[in-house]
Amino acid sequence: MEIKQYSKYLHHWTVELYEQTVTKIEDVQMIKKMIGDRKEQRIFEVCCGSGRILVPLAKDGHIVVGLDMDNLMLAKLFEKTRGLENITIIQADAITANWGEEYDVVILAGNVLLNIISNNDNKAAQQKLIEKSYSALKPGGHMYLDTHLVAHPEQFFGQPGERVIFEGIDSWGTYGRYILIDEKYDAQKQVVSGVRRFELRLKSGETFCKEESYVKYIPTAQEIEGWITDAGFVIERRYGDYKGNPIGETSHRAIYWAKK
Repeated sequence: MEIKQYSKYLHHWTVELYEQTVTKIEDVQMIKKMIGDRKEQRIFEVCCGSGRILVPLAKDGHIVVGLDMDNLMLAKLFEKTRGLENITIIQADAITANWGEEYDVVILAGNVLLNIISNNDNKAAQQKLIEKSYSALKPGGHMYLDTHLVAHPEQFFGQPGERVIFEGIDSWGTYGRYILIDEKYDAQKQVVSGVRRFELRLKSGETFCKEESYVKYIPTAQEIEGWITDAGFVIERRYGDYKGNPIGETSHRAIYWAKK
């Protein structure tokens, strides 16, 4: 089988395993709490994927817009939007696309700050997302930013050997594993790098392996807050988890509710 055909199986498996694995609702509940009792808010979500966050907000009656690059993720989202007329979907690159304007809320969730893919500098792309959020909001609007963050990234990243991220079977009968290999963390540059390996076994018994290198910039809480305030926001709330505890030595998230 040609590599191109295997890529079709890999893409399908990756999307379905993400759906199976990423099922948390705590962030959705927190966003709803932040919005409060305000009705029919105009909400824009960056890198919305298959709508884990966007669809519940649409069902609450808000007017929602989601942007993502992945066609299969958006196909899953389309399936979930039947009967919902208050949802718009855009397929585009988050960095270069026009997001629109006059939103009440812009959502940067699901670790999009760390996972954003850009041909340019990763750190600059992260800051750009925050700047574009400010531009897309109406005066008085809010940005919800939620990302993985630890006080000592050198203790979390850069683990030797293999770390399995996803493992399972999709609806086509394809079994696979998504693994990170020999991750390294450069504390001076605040950069984590390594190799992603995808191992697939098709229903027919054929096997396929793909490896690709990755590099991510890991910002500190101070940097993120600096980007937020430099963009013009006022941080109204900050949390280190979905229970509302502060960002600290043992927290694993940075959650911000910032006003334009």
